[in-house]
Amino acid sequence: AQAILAQALKTEGSRARCATPFLKLLPPPPHSLRMLFGRIFAASRAAAVRGAHRAVPMGFPGAQRTASTGAFPKLMSIRYDGLMAKCLIAAIVYYVPQDVVVLGGMFWSWHSTSSSISPKTKQADAEAALAAFKAKKGLDDVQVYKGRSTWHVTL
Repeated sequence: AQAILAQALKTEGSRARCATPFLKLLPPPPHSLRMLFGRIFAASRAAAVRGAHRAVPMGFPGAQRTASTGAFPKLMSIRYDGLMAKCLIAAIVYYVPQDVVVLGGMFWSWHSTSSSISPKTKQADAEAALAAFKAKKGLDDVQVYKGRSTWHVTL
């Protein structure tokens, strides 16, 4: 290993002045890596400059906001010809008609069951119908809520 290091020191010339001898054995980084690191350095320097000029909230000297302001993250972009949009559209087209049929049948069943248990009947004289109901059931003290078109009796 010392012979290789000595050979590298003799042949490298200007790179022989490097403080770490092992770096002389490595080739210089390609142009794209230098460009990448330069961009990262420039972005971090710009972020530091932007962060230095932040406004301090009123009433809280020394406080600085560093968390995001919204609870919901902003979407960068949505492509409506992308896979996510197509899958959502297909799911809606496939499942919504099935849900409408099933839920519509359930609500119709619940309505017909409740209508058969306690049907609504129109009364010409509501006061006489209430008195007949109380006499039939043998009730004296009932609370009546008189709505616009429907009366509700609470025992």
